[in-house]
Amino acid sequence: MKFKRFVIAFAAAVMMMSTVSAQEFSSEVVKQDCEKKHYVIGAVGVFAVNTIIGGWNRFVSNAPWAQVGWEDIRRPWERKIKFDCDWYWTNFVLHPYQGGLYYLAARNANLNLVESLLYATAGSWMWEFFYETNSPSTNDLVYTSIGGMVTGEMLYRLSLEAQAKDHTVISFMGNPVRLYSDFVQGHAPKGPSGNIVDSSFKTLVGMSLASSNSGDGKLNEVFPVSIGVEYRAIYADPYGHDSNDPYSQFYFEFGAAGGKGSGEGSSDTEKKIMYDVHIFSDGMLFSRAPDFGENVDTTFGLCMEYDFCWNSFMEFSSLAPGVAFKQRFNGQNSWKAYQLRLSGVIMGTSDYYYLRRGSIVESEYLVRDYGYTTGAELVAKLAAAKKGGIEFDWTVHGYAYWKYPSQKQTDDDTGWEFIAFSDISLEMPVGKTVNLGIADEFYFKKSVYDNVPSVRSLNNAINVYARFKFM
Repeated sequence: MKFKRFVIAFAAAVMMMSTVSAQEFSSEVVKQDCEKKHYVIGAVGVFAVNTIIGGWNRFVSNAPWAQVGWEDIRRPWERKIKFDCDWYWTNFVLHPYQGGLYYLAARNANLNLVESLLYATAGSWMWEFFYETNSPSTNDLVYTSIGGMVTGEMLYRLSLEAQAKDHTVISFMGNPVRLYSDFVQGHAPKGPSGNIVDSSFKTLVGMSLASSNSGDGKLNEVFPVSIGVEYRAIYADPYGHDSNDPYSQFYFEFGAAGGKGSGEGSSDTEKKIMYDVHIFSDGMLFSRAPDFGENVDTTFGLCMEYDFCWNSFMEFSSLAPGVAFKQRFNGQNSWKAYQLRLSGVIMGTSDYYYLRRGSIVESEYLVRDYGYTTGAELVAKLAAAKKGGIEFDWTVHGYAYWKYPSQKQTDDDTGWEFIAFSDISLEMPVGKTVNLGIADEFYFKKSVYDNVPSVRSLNNAINVYARFKFM
């Protein structure tokens, strides 16, 4: 009850501070063309995000880990930080998104990227030590802060683009912290717009075949049908981009699909339902555009990769800064281009086959069917467009993961995992805003573990799709 009263009192204090801040700062911000930094408003926004989410988990969903009392938080220095065993989606999508909300609270208050990253980091530490009874999580502290910067900056810029085109509802969906910051500051966030090269939705129908070979034998699987949607945004021209502004150019792709399962897996749900949720993104942190000729556009600089794949047959993720080289050759009625990006993985994940396919018995405590990794990521891309709008794209993501001992759980194993994920597509326009296409996705994984037999996995998915362009 004491904690409940504290939450109610804190929420009231947030609203009072918001009202005072609005009266104190609003007119001055407008007068100074909305450029003044408001560190207090950003900090209150971070507190508000944590309190709202924490209050929901405690009082509405009644989550056991959210029943925080004084005894849980009064000695934070005694709590041991360790890797957690949470749901895959929670760790590598919801935590980066929650970190993105902290980040947006700061960005909406006119703080820059580095300052907003610090606010996201502070929000993450606050959550881990004061809003959960669980041990603070190593992976959450990484993905909520750095992943929050990545997702937050992309959402911030896409929200500005939507607002500039008077798509206010979409803008608020991309940046929901505006419900607080707009009220407090008396205006919408101000920033760059008019940079969208592509913003489109894709609807697709497909099927896939899978095969795995391990110490417990060979397994062939069929996922006969799936239906899905995917959103893609290309922000600014990837080629010939010269900027010191982080994420002034980025690529973002988010998709989800569902269908009939393969009849295999570690749970009845997995056996009956095929699912696929994925995110692929890369953003330029710093870039230069060297001159290689009149009809050549080149970008060279530092980049950041954030990938996530949660599929019935595969799981992998990556958060990795690196270097990028992108080059396009322009013809009279066509162009062709390539990209090479090499990154070091701060933290990644890969599924643990023996748990994922249910071929070994799980231990009595909560386990995860994936392991935390570090290593390297290489992305190679070929693309071309011809007269008439026909487009070709072939992107390959390669991962070399090392599952290190300090993250090991019971029934898991350490070792190396090598993954290649290829996506090749061909599409052509059938109208001003509609393209039809066909795509093939190929997944290969080779795992070399220390104490259990190696695993080799293959998956091939073919789909047809329609792409609808807008904005």
